[in-house]
Amino acid sequence: MHHTSAQTHAFIHTLRERIASVPHIKHTALWVTPPFTSIFAVADAARGARVMVGAQNMHRADEGAFTGEISPLMLKACRAEFVMLGHAERCTLFGESNEALNRKALAAARHGLGVMLYEGEPVSIQQVGAGSVAADLDYVSVAFENIRRVLHELFGAASASMPILYGGSIDATNCARHACLPQAVGMGIGRAACCTVDGFVAVLTNVLAVWMTFHHESAEHAKLS
Repeated sequence: MHHTSAQTHAFIHTLRERIASVPHIKHTALWVTPPFTSIFAVADAARGARVMVGAQNMHRADEGAFTGEISPLMLKACRAEFVMLGHAERCTLFGESNEALNRKALAAARHGLGVMLYEGEPVSIQQVGAGSVAADLDYVSVAFENIRRVLHELFGAASASMPILYGGSIDATNCARHACLPQAVGMGIGRAACCTVDGFVAVLTNVLAVWMTFHHESAEHAKLS
């Protein structure tokens, strides 16, 4: 719960200018998920840029007596392209169940909204404290392997095309290590870094430098093999 509509619009406007000079930016797909009150303003500011705009949550119903909720139709009207579902804070603070998330995901798909489904961490891991998980690459690697296995069980060969992103206390000091994880093809930058344009650009620059080096070395290794 950060940034007013005006603040978010200014953020995206400045971000567009800054990312234009980031090396290898053409190899990325950037996305932002502002509060509902800012989605339309952000979509307008991001028009023509390499930035997809999504929502942080939605209700499963198209309309009805659900005071204060936001429907998928409302998100589409604001030009949102996808919606985040199952964020740890939503599940912990608002008690969202897997069944509720399933209904939301089906509703999003019905209206042509992409779904960014979050897989939370065990309570024992959460209790360690913010930032600790991001420092434990062994845990992250195991988690990724388990998620990929479950996806394969559910969707078969089609699961290979489903991107897995890492998100969790990512900032400019630890993002390079996570960029080396072969199981992930991207990451979500939360409040630890993206509350400022400088923080967002710093993570983006560091990650792209690592990814380009990693892919170059992989290509060279393939040639030698």
